[in-house]
Amino acid sequence: MCGIAGYVGASRGDPSALEAAMRGAIRYRGRDDEGAWTAPGEAALFHSRLSILDIAGGGQPMSDHEGRFVIVFNGEIYNYLELRKEYGARGARFSTDSDTEVILEGFKLKGEKVCRDLNGMFAFAIWDKAERRLFLARDRLGKKPLYWTGLNGVFHFASSLDAFRALPGWTEEMSRLDLDAYAAIGDFLPGRTAFRQGRCLPPATHATVELAGDRVPRIETYWRLDFSRKFTGTLDEATDEFEALITDATAIRLRADVPVALTFSGGVDSGIIAAVCRHRLQRSLSCWTIDYHTAEDPSEETLIAERVARHLGLEWRHRQFDYHVDLIPSLRDALATVDQPCRHISIGYSRRLYAAIRPAATVALSGNGADELFLGYTGNQELAAPEPRNGRRRLLRRILPRSARTRELADYQIDYLRAYLGQHPGEDDPEAGAAAVRDGIVAANVASRADLYTYMSLRHYTMDANFRVPDIAGLAEQVEVRSPFFDHRMVEFAARLPTRFKIGDPADARGNKMLLKRYYSRYVPDEVAWATKKGMASNLRYDRTLADDPGLLSLYERLLARIAAAGLPEAVYRAAWQDFVRDKRAGVRYPAGAGAMSTGLMLGLWLERNDGR
Repeated sequence: MCGIAGYVGASRGDPSALEAAMRGAIRYRGRDDEGAWTAPGEAALFHSRLSILDIAGGGQPMSDHEGRFVIVFNGEIYNYLELRKEYGARGARFSTDSDTEVILEGFKLKGEKVCRDLNGMFAFAIWDKAERRLFLARDRLGKKPLYWTGLNGVFHFASSLDAFRALPGWTEEMSRLDLDAYAAIGDFLPGRTAFRQGRCLPPATHATVELAGDRVPRIETYWRLDFSRKFTGTLDEATDEFEALITDATAIRLRADVPVALTFSGGVDSGIIAAVCRHRLQRSLSCWTIDYHTAEDPSEETLIAERVARHLGLEWRHRQFDYHVDLIPSLRDALATVDQPCRHISIGYSRRLYAAIRPAATVALSGNGADELFLGYTGNQELAAPEPRNGRRRLLRRILPRSARTRELADYQIDYLRAYLGQHPGEDDPEAGAAAVRDGIVAANVASRADLYTYMSLRHYTMDANFRVPDIAGLAEQVEVRSPFFDHRMVEFAARLPTRFKIGDPADARGNKMLLKRYYSRYVPDEVAWATKKGMASNLRYDRTLADDPGLLSLYERLLARIAAAGLPEAVYRAAWQDFVRDKRAGVRYPAGAGAMSTGLMLGLWLERNDGR
């Protein structure tokens, strides 16, 4: 787990100052070591390292034996041992025990096709000295960031947009179009960022940049999520396949030359990982829970987490988080390393949790992803309910070919997105951005509301919560977060499963994530396995604090003013705040406006913080 940066072309300004700025922006991501490689007038590669594998021999930038290729790599390749054996049989030579060298040797053997071999989370860049060409790649789900910008004829890339702030020609101008999309779907439009000059390499793509060309990346997709090949076996057969997958996905994520821990709520997702470690892999991990828990105000989640950890024979540790005192300071601290708006309040307490884990472990396993893949959230049961009767239209939908159903679902999603996308003179056409989202839905062959929900969750809705928050908050505390449920084989398996294997009862949320709960009940009592979802830190209750604290009300007013000053839709967030406070004070469990309210809070805090950089 590391930070990478670099450029292709002759840099403008002082090269040493540019290098210092770019390296400084990624240093928080890895503070064990750093390195640089430069070919003046051609290319430069920079690296900051958090050492996980081959601590003594895995330094970067790393060159191959012949000296033709140089790589900088951020992430982990979990199947590197298997690939090392395969590539070695084909003549590859290895001088280290690192996964970095496995990528390098695989690229020499297979070129761009090496990406299909890699099981992991990754963003890497390889410079070919002979061809004077840069190759970049990003993992299938986009767990590791990779941004780029072209300024003054020079191509720059980095793990953080902050690396571009000192570049000649960088303006800091934000994209109103992308911030509109962010408010609607929780993510920026495909390939874009919050900044007009900033771009990101999309998940599951690779790119090439030629020194002799226009230095605009040629981007190609090497993997697609596909919902068309549905599982035809029994529920028992699906459960057996799940067990094999989760066992192997967990086993390869335990590979590390440093201690490994587990973030733990006692619920289905982290509980399954704990049970697999203990009973199938004979590994006993320390389990860490963050929550507000006192004798006067006990947390049900904390009590369950402790009970399950004891039941499984695992060491359990609790980290107290006082939302009355710590909420806003935790958010401001966490935003210090956030390079563009992040809507999730969880980044504050997540960073506190990783800080607690760091003295004991450098790697933390996480249950992230199970709810999106297997429909575990409260409300997801409605995705399995029969669609409202609509006479002829419903009959037509039943006889439409799959491709037509896919287009109809895509159009539904894009109509929703269009309602948020305003016209911003001088920016790109919002229709083009909406079309890019629609094209992704169509390419994935979604054919049901459940498929659409999972696709949009993985690609847009939860990109912050599942990928950016663990990446940024974890690395700020020098902890690498690994999620077995986001193994691409598990994602493909979940896309194949019929909805009836995920939702047990369309009228009862306790049946959500049915297959996983059925499996979990092998290891814990039924009342634990089949409990309604709560989620890690559900007892922090920042929602009650925000609704009742007059000091936070005045803070929100100030943040709304900052949002308005940036030319963003302050009225949307004000209305969401008012709806949220009204419903929370009335005792509504899931208050209206909660998502937009927290987005406004975090956007305002980020804008304040960004002003002071």
